[in-house]
Amino acid sequence: MVPTATLLLALAALALQAPGGTWTQARLEAATREILPQVEALRGAQFLRPVKVEVASTAGLRAYVEQREAALTTPARRHRDECVAKLLGLVPPAADLRALELEIVEGQVGGFYDPAADAFFLMDAMTGGGVQIILAHELTHALDDQHYELDALLAAANEDTDAELAIRCVIEGSGTNLMNRWTLAHGGSIPPGELAALQGMGAEALRKAPPVLWKPLVAAYFAGDAFLARTKGLNLMAKAAKPEDVERAFRDPPRTMEQVLHPDRYWDPARREQPDAVCFDVGSIPEGWAELAQDTLGEFALALLVTPPAERKGLDPTNSFALLSMKWTNEAAKGWGGDRLILLGRGDERLVQLVTTWDTARDADEFAAALAGAAPQLFAGPREAQSGFVPRFSPTWFEVERGEADGLPFVLVRAGCAAQDEPLAAVRLRWIATRPSAAADSAEDGR
Repeated sequence: MVPTATLLLALAALALQAPGGTWTQARLEAATREILPQVEALRGAQFLRPVKVEVASTAGLRAYVEQREAALTTPARRHRDECVAKLLGLVPPAADLRALELEIVEGQVGGFYDPAADAFFLMDAMTGGGVQIILAHELTHALDDQHYELDALLAAANEDTDAELAIRCVIEGSGTNLMNRWTLAHGGSIPPGELAALQGMGAEALRKAPPVLWKPLVAAYFAGDAFLARTKGLNLMAKAAKPEDVERAFRDPPRTMEQVLHPDRYWDPARREQPDAVCFDVGSIPEGWAELAQDTLGEFALALLVTPPAERKGLDPTNSFALLSMKWTNEAAKGWGGDRLILLGRGDERLVQLVTTWDTARDADEFAAALAGAAPQLFAGPREAQSGFVPRFSPTWFEVERGEADGLPFVLVRAGCAAQDEPLAAVRLRWIATRPSAAADSAEDGR
């Protein structure tokens, strides 16, 4: 899928003219035959088997989304993500995340590649020559899938937020890098008006979406492109990623978003960093509570967490300045050493315990201070609840602790929603954190 924002860098400098019109099955197949060898030439790799192409409807898209969700995620993971986002103040408790996600997908998707079917589907509402750009992007996914098995790469992340987004940056960065190069080399006949229409796709849904929904989507394309091209910030010059770099990134993907956002920590073996290991003692879970899920957020998600509420806005994909000035991290999230989150449940009550470790004491201090400023509504303490319970996952309690353990600076964050008459302060799990270079015997009884 190609989000609107990813098209702007590649298309901004083009003045184009060519016929538009609707896309029939025959026209789509003809364009595929033309673009497929161009993709091979730009990548320097060959397709191993034919790629099926088909015109699809919105109903087909919905079916695809449901099918992919069933294949790649679980209800428990969706529940985890909703609880964490609401308890940590990333979205309002009343937000319908499922509805917002579907609105973004249906508004933006011009076409999609399905690894399970080895097929590209073009939405029947799409018109004009700009479809060729989408086709170049999605055929790149098909090529990569035939060589590297994209679903297997995603499955290896084990539903870990940080690792999964890092892999998505490789997948979408590959498609974006080649798409931009294809557009510069072969897109000179596409009319400007048709490009503008692509840029405006799904704009309304993006404008009202919280950053926790739209920013990872956009980062996978922009940050992924820059990572593969080994550029800092945005790949404004549409620098080509070296085939050997693409090969390496797929064969040995970055483990964290820190490696993607700071490419030298992946590409330079001397600077390649692995995260600290944080483990919870699940035997210390209080009676009546149960572990629902664990996760690692990573530098990218923690940067969202410490973004001041006033800056947590939707995205206007037609605003080139906003896109070109976009940042994927911030000073408070830099210096991330590692983190681990656990979600506990008891009936309708939920509690999140998040342990973050940092490279230096100053990094930990900056994160703790930024967190205090970013979520003042959570630091205000318990709020009144209706009928003894808060609305769905509305946080009633939030705590931050700054400390050091075995020389590792840490910030402990705990947030929860519970019965109004029962504080959550006692629901505390012991944990252990170790640096990758530290010996296993440094692990002790938890804190």
